[in-house]
Amino acid sequence: MDIFYLIQERALPFSILALLMMASAVVVYVVWKKQVSLPLPLRIFTTVICLTCIIGSACLMLFTLFVGYNA
Repeated sequence: MDIFYLIQERALPFSILALLMMASAVVVYVVWKKQVSLPLPLRIFTTVICLTCIIGSACLMLFTLFVGYNA
């Protein structure tokens, strides 16, 4: 099947996961580049949680695109 057809067919879960990935990336950028006054352990904890969300969303996007969510 065409990859663009699969993305159109599974648009809702795909876009929700993409928004979660983008939001997590923005949080990581703000925490590290904008020098928010957070203690270092809290910055590291936030980064680990956001990176986990990014990796999990990427895996779920691939699963949704190729395996799951039969319409």
